[in-house]
Amino acid sequence: MGSRRGISPVIATIILSAVVLTIGGAVWSYAQGASTMIATSYVNDTLTIMKEVTERFTVEHVSNNTARTSLYVWVYNYGDVYITVDVYANVTSSGTLYSTDTNNPLEIEAGGFAKATITISAVGGDEVAVKVHSRRQNNAYYMYYMP
Repeated sequence: MGSRRGISPVIATIILSAVVLTIGGAVWSYAQGASTMIATSYVNDTLTIMKEVTERFTVEHVSNNTARTSLYVWVYNYGDVYITVDVYANVTSSGTLYSTDTNNPLEIEAGGFAKATITISAVGGDEVAVKVHSRRQNNAYYMYYMP
């Protein structure tokens, strides 16, 4: 009987050690996965913000057709990143806002030009406020006076 009592503390120690190691391994695995996910998210967010900050574009030229029913807006991307923009035109005399199709935005490569055509209704002397809005929330403005 005495020999069996000596084995019981050894078995208990082995079982407790196995439980502690298992719980420690699970906590370590969870912490490693969480830290990897946080680091990956941080890197992706930083790269997105960097593209937003380095995005550069301007309204290069605006013109219209002779009937004043179409407005042509040329946008120049002088930045280092590819941009996607929507173009808006507000005829201030009527307060009417026109835009390009937001489901089909203007896509401009770095160093490239693009022409947007907006169907509008304006008369000679109207002031047209043009806004080019990127999908990264940057804007470029231009004031155009209808001839």
